[in-house]
Amino acid sequence: MGLAQRLPALPDDFRVVEGERGVMACLEAQLESLLASGFSPDGRHRAGGASELEDAIESGREPLGRLDVGGVPYLARRFSHGGLARVLTGRRFSDPSRPFDELLLSEALRGAGVPTPRVLAARAVPVFPSGFELTLVTERIGGTLDLGHLLGAVRRGERTQGDLRRALDSAGALVKLVHDAGCMHADLQPANILLHEGCWGEAWILDLDRSRTAGPGGLTEAARVRNLARLWRHVARREREYGPVVGARGATRFLRAYGVKSADLRRWLSGVEEGAREGGLLHGVGWWLERTFGRSVDARAAGGGS
Repeated sequence: MGLAQRLPALPDDFRVVEGERGVMACLEAQLESLLASGFSPDGRHRAGGASELEDAIESGREPLGRLDVGGVPYLARRFSHGGLARVLTGRRFSDPSRPFDELLLSEALRGAGVPTPRVLAARAVPVFPSGFELTLVTERIGGTLDLGHLLGAVRRGERTQGDLRRALDSAGALVKLVHDAGCMHADLQPANILLHEGCWGEAWILDLDRSRTAGPGGLTEAARVRNLARLWRHVARREREYGPVVGARGATRFLRAYGVKSADLRRWLSGVEEGAREGGLLHGVGWWLERTFGRSVDARAAGGGS
């Protein structure tokens, strides 16, 4: 079976393009502009400008690629393992469909009214000796800051508590939309909540890799609490390491914006905190591995210049 035949069925406005080795899907209306930018089915995403992708100002687990497609800026994210998996397999993945699955989920969430950057293209390229390098190209939303960077800025005194309160309101409302759409976000953390810098009134959810939908009707309360516990685990770790910023008051504000009624706040907060503690040991090992094997100090979190 060819690589293109292993991909999921895509929306009608996307076109699959096969190269000599790799395959990509792109919005058909933007295909010629994307190819003209140098992004092709067989291209490789190497940081430092060693391929068709220059490094963008934005960064995730590693630098994002920058693309100019018909005069419009886009970002290219190369899929990367975390923790021990990154040490063992580098950036190789056994399943070439992951960026295409993310494309489908992104389109579904956008159709359900969930703000998330539009996907322009997805790509899978075989690499030696086995596996695939995977890349997703999305629109770049200017004038934004992710919640992780904002928390660090508040901690350093560069942003105010008023900024944080407005951001928590927007973040809570956004995550509720995600959960109401039935989506269990696989990596719900501050870095994946993007906010309109300054007014903080708009928010977008990022990085839907491995996320899934539970079907119509939204997530159950148990699933919502479990997913929120993942988010709080990231926040609480930074609170311990770099100093408190959010605290119980901020968590309560987030839950109110999420839609939790006053009578239920204590129960929800207790469930989220308990869920964060239960998964803390395993995730702590993963964070240690990330720090030990090449991932730099998270600039979003630090209270100083580290």
